[in-house]
Amino acid sequence: MHRTAKYLYIIGGCALAAEREPIKNIERICIENVEKSRENSSPLVKIHAEHVGNLSIPRRSPACFLLKNQQEILISGGCTGPNNHTNTMELLRISPEFSSKILEETLEIGASCSGFDWASKGPFYPIFGGFEAHSCLDDVQVLDQSQNWNAKKLGKKLMPKIKNSTVLALENREFLMFGGWEDEQKTTKAIRKIKFNEDYTDYEVEFAGFLPYPVEGHSMVRIGSNVLLIGGFDGCFVLDSIIKYDLDTKKSEILPEKLSEKRENHVSAVLSDRFLVIAGGWNSRSSLDDVEVFEIQKDSELARCQVNGKLLMARNRPAGVPI
Repeated sequence: MHRTAKYLYIIGGCALAAEREPIKNIERICIENVEKSRENSSPLVKIHAEHVGNLSIPRRSPACFLLKNQQEILISGGCTGPNNHTNTMELLRISPEFSSKILEETLEIGASCSGFDWASKGPFYPIFGGFEAHSCLDDVQVLDQSQNWNAKKLGKKLMPKIKNSTVLALENREFLMFGGWEDEQKTTKAIRKIKFNEDYTDYEVEFAGFLPYPVEGHSMVRIGSNVLLIGGFDGCFVLDSIIKYDLDTKKSEILPEKLSEKRENHVSAVLSDRFLVIAGGWNSRSSLDDVEVFEIQKDSELARCQVNGKLLMARNRPAGVPI
């Protein structure tokens, strides 16, 4: 897993479709208690949600990074309304008291729906593609914590114009990109590997395989050597399926377990080293405030839990950071 987490911080998003009514509110959820409702039944989990603070400005689908001290989250970009993308960044301090501060530094390109891994190890934090006002991006931006969050845009290296992908940070400055909306033409099932040089001033892109179906707007968690790609949109329909990708064998499969609600633009995390938590999103008709929970069993098998509790508000395309 990425790391042990108790809370899932759910940051911003919007209330409606098409980037309308962006949200400043930040809430966090945790699993408050677990019990068996009756013998041989699935666990009953209670979700506790609480408001913890606000962003300095509303943001839909920003890129977020948990910093090494695990007390701060860097928030970058996102959209503040329809076709209104921001290049601003802000630093959230979670502990001991919540605070938010807009940084003087800015992105070179303001974008939303970019690919990133919140668990990237600093001091370099790459942001892949995204969408800015009228078009998708084939740019990679790198935030350099050692240079006061200086943002640099790297030259184009066979990266497609892409948004709505998910990205996983590996070892040795390598990243895997799963799916996304590619070249403003199609939802892709491609897996790409991106490798940076030592100082993150250059990179290479190579094809690394296919998923079982094209997907964008999905969420992702890592559990050991497995990656789960959850829900999303296949170019025609919002999905309730889950893909398991094995980092060792490079093979993927569709799990038999399905979401109870088809959703895209949601967030997910592993909490308490035991539960896969999936929250919010869009079901093709409205924003969602519900939370789904699966108990993680051997070999990343999933068992559905009964859930008592939901988010404080419905959110389409928030960001999620487990702490």
